Amino acid sequence: MKYKIEYLIILFFIKILCSFPEKIRFKIAESFAVAGYRLIKKRRLITLANLNMAFPDKSQEEIEKIALDSYKIMSKAFLSSLWFEEYLKSKDKVAVENMEVLDKAYSKGKGVIIACMHMGNMEASLKVAEKYHIVTVAKKQRNPYLDKLITENREKVNITLLKKSKRTSRELMESIKKKDIIALFSDHRDKGATVNFFGETTISPTGSVFLALRNDVPLIWGFNILNPDNTCTTKIVEEIQLIKTGNFKEDVQSNAQLLISKMEKIIAQYPEQWMWFHDRWRLSKKIK
Repeated sequence: MKYKIEYLIILFFIKILCSFPEKIRFKIAESFAVAGYRLIKKRRLITLANLNMAFPDKSQEEIEKIALDSYKIMSKAFLSSLWFEEYLKSKDKVAVENMEVLDKAYSKGKGVIIACMHMGNMEASLKVAEKYHIVTVAKKQRNPYLDKLITENREKVNITLLKKSKRTSRELMESIKKKDIIALFSDHRDKGATVNFFGETTISPTGSVFLALRNDVPLIWGFNILNPDNTCTTKIVEEIQLIKTGNFKEDVQSNAQLLISKMEKIIAQYPEQWMWFHDRWRLSKKIK
């Protein structure tokens, strides 16, 4: 009953929100971001600690501006997912640059692994599903009604959403056999390889690298920028020329570092676009 009530409240909120013009919806998202930044102290401190560690030469004023801008972008990205189908299918909301990189990789007939980043309106990068079927992985929501809603909304736009479980690896292997395109977030902390990221040692997920190496599948990567007018640009960067020495374990490690180093350069170029409130370096343990 609890989950049903939560679900009905969420549906009511979505209906009210979507009754406003899109410009107003994004203004509401910015208001939520400012409130969250000010009121949720723990996340604000993690954000500022991450930014100070990554950019020691920036002033505190610059750090705080990046932090608040990041909150606003993440809030707008999250809320726009509530009208995901409408936003994604609009002709002028999402532009994809360098689609030919994906086309070329897919033409090899092996499927493709896409390493994604928590940047900009990140889910809008799934615009490529207009042309190709995409398989991705997400954590299952506690609320089964909400989980069902999210899954069904993604299926409407040619996306298969796998839920993290003990079967995930097997399901991904089945997708590779079908020569699907698999999109995996590869920039946040998760089980994987120890890497150097912004000068600090941390853990980086290796799923995209592991699958590409194990199955000889092209690995490409890209990111998303949310523009000031609330449109966004998905940038497909390149196919990564994977390091292959014959030592699989070392190759996973080397390529995980290669990938995260490439991502670091993009984050440094567009710092306000990245999700900084994730405890990427476990700095929360050092925050008083």
